[in-house]
Amino acid sequence: MKLKFGITGLDCPNCAAKLSAMIEKEEGIESAKINFLTEKVTVETSLSEADALALVIETAAKFSKNVVIEA
Repeated sequence: MKLKFGITGLDCPNCAAKLSAMIEKEEGIESAKINFLTEKVTVETSLSEADALALVIETAAKFSKNVVIEA
């Protein structure tokens, strides 16, 4: 299933790429792409929307306390 969430608090496209890579390494996430300009994260996952959102929020919090993920 493909899901999109809002993301704010990233400082640069390089940070978006690093966080994308971190999210992709999580179990249950098949792919993750962050569009820095539109402030959207798109994930392909077999998890439920609630579980995927929780996982993306948790991973973003490990990356930076400034990053906020919104459903």
